[in-house]
Amino acid sequence: MKLKANQLANHLKKQGLSPLYVLFGEEPLQMMECTDTLRQFARANGFTERVVLTVERGFDWKSLSQHANALSLFASKRWLELHLSDKSPGNEGSNALLAYLQPSPPANTVLLITAGKLDATQQKAKWFSALEERGVVIQVWPIEISQLPEWIAQRLANYGLQTSPEAIQIIAERSEGHLLACTQEIEKLYLLYGAGRIDTSQVLQAVADSARFEIFDWVDTVLAGDTQRCIRQLQGLRTEGYEPILIAWALTKEIRNLCQITKALQSGQSQEQVFKTYRVWQQRRSVMTRAMKRHTPRVWAELLRQAASIDRLIKGVERGNVWDELSYLSLQVAGVNLGLH
Repeated sequence: MKLKANQLANHLKKQGLSPLYVLFGEEPLQMMECTDTLRQFARANGFTERVVLTVERGFDWKSLSQHANALSLFASKRWLELHLSDKSPGNEGSNALLAYLQPSPPANTVLLITAGKLDATQQKAKWFSALEERGVVIQVWPIEISQLPEWIAQRLANYGLQTSPEAIQIIAERSEGHLLACTQEIEKLYLLYGAGRIDTSQVLQAVADSARFEIFDWVDTVLAGDTQRCIRQLQGLRTEGYEPILIAWALTKEIRNLCQITKALQSGQSQEQVFKTYRVWQQRRSVMTRAMKRHTPRVWAELLRQAASIDRLIKGVERGNVWDELSYLSLQVAGVNLGLH
């Protein structure tokens, strides 16, 4: 069975828990909220024992069946989580997942499988088709820019807040479509003003000192090639307690755009048309132009792979120091030659 993320809560109320859930996608807020919804519902229904398995190099797939079938001294119901990241489980993992379903999933156990982006080929694989047939599959899609104002208005209403379309547009533009950033802004507005109607000036005042603007300023410093300042700013963000996930997201977004932009320019498209296609604001075209000239499409693609590795590190799939990796990546984006050219 397939569900949309916004259908999950109602499905649980009507149908109760399924023995199996597959949750995958690249939008972190919806992934997090769906996971929290499932965990809370499971706890409320007696699934008090939780086991988390992360698939990484050297992972023993036998542990899945061992945990699923082990007797517990503390609870009669077990909640299992299996984190796949964005990779296929491979032959061993596919066989383990198929075996988990035969002849039926273990009793009194719910398995939640989470993954990043799964392409069409992976979704047609035997292991995925079997999971979809026996459980609930939820694919998380990013919110389209055109749908973002409506999403923000609904999220405001959940907090008892109302405001003008202009103020909603300000929140959308300042967060640049990042749902986690939008949610933080709305929570901030609620804490500042409480439930009720707020005007545009209150929204502007509340978001003026947002962490993301410091993050976006840091990104522009990186794109401009000011290496010394970018490292100082990154250290400042770390000292002030800003979350690496937002910092990595902001930098990855620009790297992905530059990867696509440089490919488009190489194919013969005009710079003006490319800027329009990728919504490069007039005031940012200078730093973007400097960054575009700094690396080839091949190098931008390699930098994007490094950014994906940092994302896995943040999620705990890979090991390492996220701040060191962010520093390393930002220096390369800024133009420090570390062997990628």
